[in-house]
Amino acid sequence: MFCTGKFYYDLLEKRTELKRDDLALVRIEQLFPLPQKQLEDLIALYPNVTDYVWAQEEPKNMGAWSYLLMNFNTVSLRLASRNVYSAPAAGSSARSKARHKKVIESVFNTPKEL
Repeated sequence: MFCTGKFYYDLLEKRTELKRDDLALVRIEQLFPLPQKQLEDLIALYPNVTDYVWAQEEPKNMGAWSYLLMNFNTVSLRLASRNVYSAPAAGSSARSKARHKKVIESVFNTPKEL
C-alpha cells in the first residue's frame, strides 16, 4: 500500500488496530522526480503481492493519483480515495470524518470485498 504524508499515520493506526501484518505500508515523500528504481526494488521484495493500493485523503480528481497514472506503470494500482469532488473539503466535519473513515476501510478490503 502506497501513500504520502500524514495519511500514513492514520493507515498505520488502522493496520495496528486490525492486527494486519500482511500489509506493507510504503510512504512516498518524493513524488517528483518519482524514485522509480527504489519503488521497483521495494516491489521486488514482495513477489506474491496481487493487490497494490494507492491511498490518498484527497478526492480522486485531486492529490497525486493522476500523476502516478502517468508516471508509475511498474504495477497496476488500485485507488483508495474519496470520490470525485469539486472541492477537497466536505463542508461539515461529520461528513469529512465519514469520508475519511470510508477511504481507510477501502484500503484494507481486498478487491473481492469491494
